[in-house]
Amino acid sequence: MRTVAPTPEPIASPGKPARARGIALALVSAVTFSSLGLFAKLAYSQGMLPAQALAWRFSLAALVLWGMLLRSGAYRRPLREYRNTILLGLFGFAPQAGLFFLTVQYLDPGLASLLLYLYPAFVVGLSFVFLKRKPRAAQMAALLFSGAGCVLTLWTRGSYPLIGYVLGLSVAVTYAVYLIVGERVVAGLEPTFITANLMTTAAFAYWLVTLSTGAFLLPSSPAAVAGVVGIAIVGSVVPIVTLFAAIRIIGSADASLVSTVEPLFTVALSALFFGERLTTMQLAGGALIVVGVLMLNVRRRKQ
Repeated sequence: MRTVAPTPEPIASPGKPARARGIALALVSAVTFSSLGLFAKLAYSQGMLPAQALAWRFSLAALVLWGMLLRSGAYRRPLREYRNTILLGLFGFAPQAGLFFLTVQYLDPGLASLLLYLYPAFVVGLSFVFLKRKPRAAQMAALLFSGAGCVLTLWTRGSYPLIGYVLGLSVAVTYAVYLIVGERVVAGLEPTFITANLMTTAAFAYWLVTLSTGAFLLPSSPAAVAGVVGIAIVGSVVPIVTLFAAIRIIGSADASLVSTVEPLFTVALSALFFGERLTTMQLAGGALIVVGVLMLNVRRRKQ
């Protein structure tokens, strides 16, 4: 993936109402993303493999989004915008999604998620290096509290192979680069248009993987259909559209920090639907994550 040349921040100090709306959109993205694992677990219980689930997930999501674009006429965009968003999906979104599914083959899902949630630190650091954005004090404080909260919420004891840790870190780095490059690509574009292209590209990539292995499974049981619809609509369309909408308002660094509430909701949903007990450490971690997100509303001091 190419690096980003130094550019001024596209979000010109949004006012308090706009900033609150951006944070709210990022929260919606995080909460709906947190349901992805639950729906994926439902699909896997019906015999679907990860690549198959991803192929169906992205295909259904793309169909819904293109239907919306055709109805509104928003698909009429210059070819360069199609090219840019397709490249973002092919070299950014699709590899990151696949890497995470590969990581959980070597690590416990909690530890894999913990490594993924190192990405806000990479976003802040890469934004400073490539976009010349000096981190705000509120961002650094939010990063500290959210990072500590993720560790308490998701850390799992155990012995794991080195390749698992390498893959987990790779997921965090690729997702950070994807968000930063995405911020440049999505500037001025409709989030639905962006997401439709990302879903289409990812669907193409994972159908190639699925068909090359000779494996194909048509969701037929009610549970399989519910799992595929859930990961496509609730776990993909809603969170990705709202994430890009949030990035347009508050920037990729703040949007990524807000999204650290996702593991808190993932743990809560697992407790609700699968009877997993919340420990005192997980509750403390959740509190730290919430504190970190609230700190992002600290206004910059006037120069």
